Amino acid sequence: MAEKKKDGANKKPDQGLAIVALILNILVLPGLGSIICGKTKEGVWQLVLVLGGVFLGILFTVTIIGAVIGIPLMIFGPLAGWV
Repeated sequence: MAEKKKDGANKKPDQGLAIVALILNILVLPGLGSIICGKTKEGVWQLVLVLGGVFLGILFTVTIIGAVIGIPLMIFGPLAGWV
């Protein structure tokens, strides 16, 4: 069954609020502007995706740096101890 929308769900925000929301989305935190405009579900999803992307970016960066440092140490460490 189709979901019924509330009366204000299809209502567009006025131009001033839309500009403020755009600035918040770009400069402060993605999703915040959508939440302020009344699109809570979309805004929360944007926040979740951005925070997940930041987490994965940090994780992959640490993993790559660890591999770049760790693999040569695993190879040359025993050699340095043997010599």
